[in-house]
Amino acid sequence: DLVFLAAVDATVLHFTLRLTGLTPAESGRLPLTPLFGFLALLNGGYLTMFIAASGQTMGKMMMGVKVVAMDGGAVPFGHAVLRAILWLLTIVPLGIGALPALLTDDRRALHDRLANTRVIKAE
Repeated sequence: DLVFLAAVDATVLHFTLRLTGLTPAESGRLPLTPLFGFLALLNGGYLTMFIAASGQTMGKMMMGVKVVAMDGGAVPFGHAVLRAILWLLTIVPLGIGALPALLTDDRRALHDRLANTRVIKAE
């Protein structure tokens, strides 16, 4: 998912620069707060809608896994929103939110623990 989201973000930045007439070297002239806000909404929307709709983002489909609620059912929309926000806050910066998945027996990342979800093999 990081590769897909990075490609989408790079495309948005590319077209933003073209529309504003700026070169990549001048990208520092863009107002960062609205740009990062838009990208966070775009990325969060991708993560939320795919998880709420099917439990799988495109990256999870490729890896053969899906996200479910702790009872094994579909992830409620509110939990999908919370999971997406937490993923953006804990995985993107240095991947620190993934540490619990590497160090615990249940292999749940921080965003899964706080959103009450888990990742399973897709059927």
